[in-house]
Amino acid sequence: MPDIVKEKTLLEVVPERYIEAEMDDISDKLRADLEKDINTGVLMWGSPGVGKTYSMAALAKKYISEGFLVKRVHYETLCLQLRDTYNPKATQIEWQIIEPLLNCDKLFIEDVGTTKSIGVQESDFSLRTFLVLLDMRLERCRPTFITSNKTVENLAKSFDERIGDRLRTFRVCNLGTKSKRNEIR
Repeated sequence: MPDIVKEKTLLEVVPERYIEAEMDDISDKLRADLEKDINTGVLMWGSPGVGKTYSMAALAKKYISEGFLVKRVHYETLCLQLRDTYNPKATQIEWQIIEPLLNCDKLFIEDVGTTKSIGVQESDFSLRTFLVLLDMRLERCRPTFITSNKTVENLAKSFDERIGDRLRTFRVCNLGTKSKRNEIR
Protein backbone atom coordinates (compact mmCIF):
# COMPACT_ATOMS: atom_id res chain seq x y z
CA MET A 1 0.00 0.00 0.00
CA PRO A 2 1.53 3.35 -1.02
CA ASP A 3 2.32 5.82 1.77
CA ILE A 4 -0.27 8.34 0.54
CA VAL A 5 -2.99 5.65 0.77
CA LYS A 6 -1.79 4.65 4.25
CA GLU A 7 -1.94 8.29 5.38
CA LYS A 8 -5.46 8.76 3.99
CA THR A 9 -6.61 5.50 5.60
CA LEU A 10 -5.03 6.52 8.89
CA LEU A 11 -6.98 9.78 8.94
CA GLU A 12 -10.24 7.96 8.10
CA VAL A 13 -9.79 5.21 10.71
CA VAL A 14 -8.04 6.73 13.72
CA PRO A 15 -9.90 9.46 15.64
CA GLU A 16 -8.02 12.76 15.71
CA ARG A 17 -7.86 12.64 19.52
CA TYR A 18 -5.93 9.36 19.33
CA ILE A 19 -3.74 9.99 16.28
CA GLU A 20 -0.62 9.85 18.48
CA ALA A 21 -1.57 6.48 20.03
CA GLU A 22 1.19 3.89 19.78
CA MET A 23 1.41 0.25 20.79
CA ASP A 24 4.33 1.14 23.10
CA ASP A 25 1.95 3.37 25.10
CA ILE A 26 -0.37 0.56 26.19
CA SER A 27 0.32 -1.88 29.02
CA ASP A 28 2.81 -4.68 28.40
CA LYS A 29 0.16 -7.35 29.09
CA LEU A 30 -2.40 -5.86 26.71
CA ARG A 31 0.23 -5.23 24.04
CA ALA A 32 1.38 -8.87 24.31
CA ASP A 33 -2.24 -10.05 23.91
CA LEU A 34 -2.81 -7.82 20.89
CA GLU A 35 0.45 -8.73 19.18
CA LYS A 36 -0.35 -12.46 19.19
CA ASP A 37 -1.84 -14.00 16.09
CA ILE A 38 -5.50 -12.95 16.05
CA ASN A 39 -7.69 -15.23 13.95
CA THR A 40 -11.24 -14.34 14.93
CA GLY A 41 -11.03 -11.04 16.76
CA VAL A 42 -10.71 -9.15 20.01
CA LEU A 43 -13.39 -7.99 22.41
CA MET A 44 -11.95 -5.24 24.58
CA TRP A 45 -14.30 -4.33 27.41
CA GLY A 46 -14.23 -2.19 30.52
CA SER A 47 -15.70 0.89 32.12
CA PRO A 48 -15.87 4.18 30.22
CA GLY A 49 -12.53 5.92 29.90
CA VAL A 50 -10.24 2.94 30.59
CA GLY A 51 -8.44 3.18 27.25
CA LYS A 52 -10.35 0.89 24.91
CA THR A 53 -10.50 3.35 22.00
CA TYR A 54 -6.92 4.50 22.60
CA SER A 55 -5.67 0.90 22.52
CA MET A 56 -7.69 0.09 19.42
CA ALA A 57 -6.39 3.24 17.70
CA ALA A 58 -2.82 2.12 18.38
CA LEU A 59 -3.61 -1.34 17.01
CA ALA A 60 -5.36 0.08 13.93
CA LYS A 61 -2.33 2.29 13.23
CA LYS A 62 -0.08 -0.77 13.46
CA TYR A 63 -2.21 -2.69 10.96
CA ILE A 64 -2.43 0.27 8.57
CA SER A 65 1.36 0.67 8.66
CA GLU A 66 1.66 -3.05 7.81
CA GLY A 67 -0.49 -2.50 4.70
CA PHE A 68 -3.79 -4.02 5.85
CA LEU A 69 -7.11 -2.56 4.71
CA VAL A 70 -8.64 -1.31 7.97
CA LYS A 71 -12.13 0.10 8.62
CA ARG A 72 -13.61 1.52 11.83
CA VAL A 73 -17.18 2.32 12.78
CA HIS A 74 -19.15 3.21 15.89
CA TYR A 75 -21.83 0.57 16.20
CA GLU A 76 -24.71 2.97 16.84
CA THR A 77 -23.61 5.16 13.91
CA LEU A 78 -23.64 2.09 11.67
CA CYS A 79 -27.18 1.25 12.81
CA LEU A 80 -28.30 4.82 12.14
CA GLN A 81 -26.76 4.75 8.65
CA LEU A 82 -28.47 1.45 7.88
CA ARG A 83 -31.84 2.67 9.19
CA ASP A 84 -31.53 5.73 6.97
CA THR A 85 -31.44 3.47 3.89
CA TYR A 86 -35.13 2.71 4.51
CA ASN A 87 -35.97 6.37 3.89
CA PRO A 88 -37.60 6.69 0.45
CA LYS A 89 -35.17 9.53 -0.37
CA ALA A 90 -32.10 7.51 0.64
CA THR A 91 -29.24 7.47 -1.83
CA GLN A 92 -27.60 4.30 -0.48
CA ILE A 93 -28.79 0.77 0.00
CA GLU A 94 -27.85 -1.39 3.00
CA TRP A 95 -25.34 -3.47 1.08
CA GLN A 96 -23.30 -0.39 0.07
CA ILE A 97 -22.77 0.36 3.75
CA ILE A 98 -22.18 -3.22 4.95
CA GLU A 99 -20.03 -4.61 2.13
CA PRO A 100 -16.87 -2.56 2.80
CA LEU A 101 -17.06 -3.63 6.46
CA LEU A 102 -17.33 -7.29 5.49
CA ASN A 103 -14.48 -7.22 3.00
CA CYS A 104 -11.79 -5.21 4.79
CA ASP A 105 -8.85 -7.06 6.36
CA LYS A 106 -9.43 -5.70 9.87
CA LEU A 107 -12.69 -4.20 11.16
CA PHE A 108 -12.88 -2.13 14.34
CA ILE A 109 -16.36 -1.68 15.84
CA GLU A 110 -16.57 0.74 18.76
CA ASP A 111 -19.10 0.82 21.60
CA VAL A 112 -21.13 -2.30 20.86
CA GLY A 113 -24.13 -2.66 23.16
CA THR A 114 -23.63 0.64 24.96
CA THR A 115 -26.99 2.15 24.02
CA LYS A 116 -28.91 -0.33 26.20
CA SER A 117 -28.47 -1.00 29.90
CA ILE A 118 -27.19 -4.38 31.04
CA GLY A 119 -30.03 -6.89 30.82
CA VAL A 120 -32.08 -4.80 28.40
CA GLN A 121 -32.63 -6.49 25.05
CA GLU A 122 -31.25 -4.86 21.88
CA SER A 123 -33.70 -4.33 19.03
CA ASP A 124 -34.20 -7.04 16.43
CA PHE A 125 -32.64 -4.68 13.88
CA SER A 126 -29.53 -4.20 16.01
CA LEU A 127 -29.27 -7.95 16.63
CA ARG A 128 -29.60 -8.75 12.93
CA THR A 129 -27.00 -6.14 11.97
CA PHE A 130 -24.44 -7.38 14.50
CA LEU A 131 -25.09 -11.05 13.69
CA VAL A 132 -24.59 -10.48 9.94
CA LEU A 133 -21.31 -8.66 10.56
CA LEU A 134 -19.95 -11.28 12.94
CA ASP A 135 -21.10 -14.28 10.91
CA MET A 136 -19.83 -13.12 7.57
CA ARG A 137 -16.49 -11.92 8.90
CA LEU A 138 -15.96 -15.19 10.80
CA GLU A 139 -16.84 -17.18 7.67
CA ARG A 140 -14.35 -15.13 5.65
CA CYS A 141 -11.63 -15.51 8.35
CA ARG A 142 -11.36 -11.74 8.78
CA PRO A 143 -10.68 -10.53 12.33
CA THR A 144 -13.03 -8.08 14.02
CA PHE A 145 -11.99 -5.84 16.92
CA ILE A 146 -14.77 -4.72 19.25
CA THR A 147 -14.97 -2.34 22.19
CA SER A 148 -17.79 -2.44 24.72
CA ASN A 149 -18.61 -1.58 28.29
CA LYS A 150 -20.14 -5.06 28.60
CA THR A 151 -18.70 -8.52 29.14
CA VAL A 152 -19.35 -11.34 26.65
CA GLU A 153 -22.04 -12.65 29.00
CA ASN A 154 -23.79 -9.29 29.19
CA LEU A 155 -23.58 -8.82 25.41
CA ALA A 156 -25.17 -12.27 25.03
CA LYS A 157 -28.01 -11.10 27.28
CA SER A 158 -28.39 -7.82 25.36
CA PHE A 159 -28.32 -9.43 21.91
CA ASP A 160 -28.77 -13.21 22.18
CA GLU A 161 -26.81 -16.40 22.79
CA ARG A 162 -25.80 -16.68 19.12
CA ILE A 163 -23.85 -13.44 19.52
CA GLY A 164 -22.35 -14.60 22.81
CA ASP A 165 -21.28 -17.90 21.28
CA ARG A 166 -19.46 -16.14 18.45
CA LEU A 167 -17.82 -13.61 20.79
CA ARG A 168 -16.48 -16.43 22.97
CA THR A 169 -14.17 -17.32 20.05
CA PHE A 170 -12.55 -13.87 20.35
CA ARG A 171 -9.59 -12.91 22.52
CA VAL A 172 -11.28 -11.11 25.43
CA CYS A 173 -9.39 -8.28 27.14
CA ASN A 174 -10.73 -6.70 30.33
CA LEU A 175 -9.36 -3.19 30.76
CA GLY A 176 -10.91 -2.73 34.19
CA THR A 177 -12.63 0.23 35.78
CA LYS A 178 -10.09 3.06 36.31
CA SER A 179 -10.76 5.92 33.92
CA LYS A 180 -7.73 7.36 32.11
CA ARG A 181 -9.69 9.74 29.90
CA ASN A 182 -8.46 12.90 31.62
CA GLU A 183 -4.83 11.76 31.25
CA ILE A 184 -5.05 12.13 27.44
CA ARG A 185 -4.75 15.71 26.29
